[in-house]
Amino acid sequence: MMNFRSLYDMYREQVRDELHKERQDGIHLGSFYALMNIIKEMAPLKPKQSAESIWMDYLAFLRTINEHKKSPYSFMEWDEVEGREHLQATLREGGALLTWHYGFVRHNMITIGQEIRAGHMSAKLPFYLIAEQETVEQEKKLSGWEAIRKYAGAELLNAEDEMIGIRLYSHLRKGGSFSLFVDGQTGFNTDNHAVELPFLSSKIRTRSGIFRILAKTQKPVCVYFMTLTEDFRSKIVFLPPVVLDQDIQASADRIYEPFREQLLSQPALWRFWDRHHQQVIHWRDDETSITDEAVSRVDWISKPLDGFGQLGLNTDSGAVYNISS
Repeated sequence: MMNFRSLYDMYREQVRDELHKERQDGIHLGSFYALMNIIKEMAPLKPKQSAESIWMDYLAFLRTINEHKKSPYSFMEWDEVEGREHLQATLREGGALLTWHYGFVRHNMITIGQEIRAGHMSAKLPFYLIAEQETVEQEKKLSGWEAIRKYAGAELLNAEDEMIGIRLYSHLRKGGSFSLFVDGQTGFNTDNHAVELPFLSSKIRTRSGIFRILAKTQKPVCVYFMTLTEDFRSKIVFLPPVVLDQDIQASADRIYEPFREQLLSQPALWRFWDRHHQQVIHWRDDETSITDEAVSRVDWISKPLDGFGQLGLNTDSGAVYNISS
């Protein structure tokens, strides 16, 4: 398999060629939503890189990680590991490793598994990987990745199970540890106590259950990211563990803060741009002066879908138009 840089560059050219061909007939709805969300989130911040350029990088990176999904053993060690001691401390005491669908998400168990096998997890308990039900079912079908998880002593756990909160609370009290994607936004039933947080320029609503469990158990929380360096070396970063207090709003914001910083520096590596609008409760208005002609302009359209119609997008304002009935 080609190295990260070569693979990514190949896919970026591929994405550019395909978008040029698809622009007139329409792009896939997921790609359309991703561009819409990137524009609405990033435009008020005046980034140096254009929203369309970030979007193309995002689409190319998705293809890169999907290629590595097919080859579980494509790389078995990160080029750089930062904060290994923070991971070790969290595993020894038992706690939560919180991350986002950012970067090479499936390769998180490389370093975590190394430290578990090295004996840093004192409790004789499984290490849980929390994911939504559909993801759990899909991942178990990928035999290579399942073998890697088993070798690391990790088990997949359904985030939508009705007993998930009790199971995680009990697991932590016994000294166990787990990893959870904060942006998964899944759990059992509707969260009646969701918290509202600033994102980059928008305000979002996020589930609060995990923050309440961690505040109650007073167990360490280690935020971590899987990313790439500027010269395309793979890197995983574990931040110093913290203990959350009973102010759930402040605790959730404290956890999100390092992710906001990371996302600002490398926005194309977040996999969930296509669904981001589902948790946004308020977009900040872009104060850039836009002409009447630009406002009414449609730059990209979605592929027409039966029963859904076709959408148009203005890349200056992020405005979306229903252009077919």
